[in-house]
Amino acid sequence: MIDLLIIHAGELLTCRTDSNGAAGAELQQLEIILDGAVAIEGNRIIEAGATSALQQYFGDARKILDAHGRLVSPGLVDCHSHLVHAGSRHEEYERLITGRSNSVGRLDSGIRYTVNKTREAGDAFLRDQALADLDVMLAHGTTTLEAKSGYGLDYDTELRLLQIQHSLQHEIDVVSTYLGAHVLPDEYRDRRNDYIDLVIHTLPEAKPYAEYCDVCCDPIGFTPDECARICDAAKALGFRLKFHADQTGYSGGSELAAKYQAKSADHLDYISAEGIRSMALSGTIGVLLPSVTFHMMEMVPKIEKGRLVPAPKAFLPLAVQRMIEGGMWLAISADYNPGTSPSQSMQMAMQTAARLYRLGSPEIWHMSTINAAWALDRASDRGSIEVGKRADLVIWKVNHHGMVINRFGVNLVDTVIKNGKAVIENQKVIQV
Repeated sequence: MIDLLIIHAGELLTCRTDSNGAAGAELQQLEIILDGAVAIEGNRIIEAGATSALQQYFGDARKILDAHGRLVSPGLVDCHSHLVHAGSRHEEYERLITGRSNSVGRLDSGIRYTVNKTREAGDAFLRDQALADLDVMLAHGTTTLEAKSGYGLDYDTELRLLQIQHSLQHEIDVVSTYLGAHVLPDEYRDRRNDYIDLVIHTLPEAKPYAEYCDVCCDPIGFTPDECARICDAAKALGFRLKFHADQTGYSGGSELAAKYQAKSADHLDYISAEGIRSMALSGTIGVLLPSVTFHMMEMVPKIEKGRLVPAPKAFLPLAVQRMIEGGMWLAISADYNPGTSPSQSMQMAMQTAARLYRLGSPEIWHMSTINAAWALDRASDRGSIEVGKRADLVIWKVNHHGMVINRFGVNLVDTVIKNGKAVIENQKVIQV
């Protein structure tokens, strides 16, 4: 007996690839089934194809959902977020965009502001806010999310954040990452080695609550030698590795991520040619964060002391193209966080990736589904519509995949199906 049969998708966007992701020329090869259908049993897809080819299931389905010619895609996978935090940085942002202050804070000082607010917040507040944010993400089509700690930067708060992440009960699957090495906390400014020791000391306690260990190998974070110490200790305990790398300047983070065969290295704004080559060879996935580029206005001139200053990252479209030409596997994430990307919407990330990085719709869809699932070691289970995979699907209000990229500023999701059950329908939450 079929539990759910979806029929008459104007486009059934499978995002299937020859392996667990798409790179190079395969990024342009997007499989689309016209007038598509999907048969679901329990929480798994048992068949996908044209509606005419699945007619044998019509009489056996417990529920038939007619897509009425609309686009049906895999659920979106958001592979980089800082979900659990407290405090807003809207005042800092206004100073940044207007240039009306002579003391606009650096990114690392903004992170420390969030750290102080998060340390002060209670568990109930942090949990309730995270669940509310997950509700918004689900309504915008995200069905799997990675969540990092990193706003505690001490032993107790980092573990508290990881425990909260691990305990969240929500339709979205939350994959947890320990990011003790985010930036150096104020109390360790003159004791860098002591803080690295603390991060390493926390690893055994973090392991029950986190699959990955992330390190920030960046001028505002930690040096390659410091990150290597943490990575060695994390690997010995069975953590898989992720990197924040080369965001605010070149630091060798991408090369180090490749050396450790990290699952992903994220940001990569200042990646080197050697970093591209190394990551392509190692299979380390590069995660692009276009919402950060957009929100921080890094590709338009800035105003400082009443004068225009050239855009610091006008080179990014060319850098992204070089990553693709170099054979790197790439994913896209919204990077939800209170400072550089206070947006829960993967749709926004997809739409800004087109406008800022000059990526086409097929590339963006692969990077937001199957490649993003691969960045979380879950491409064998989700990220595409194919037999045996988890039935995480989105029915959109439009009939063509390119329209999701072309339009912006509104939520284009109509229905979200998670584990074979509709949890959002007509943009309304369904009590399952």
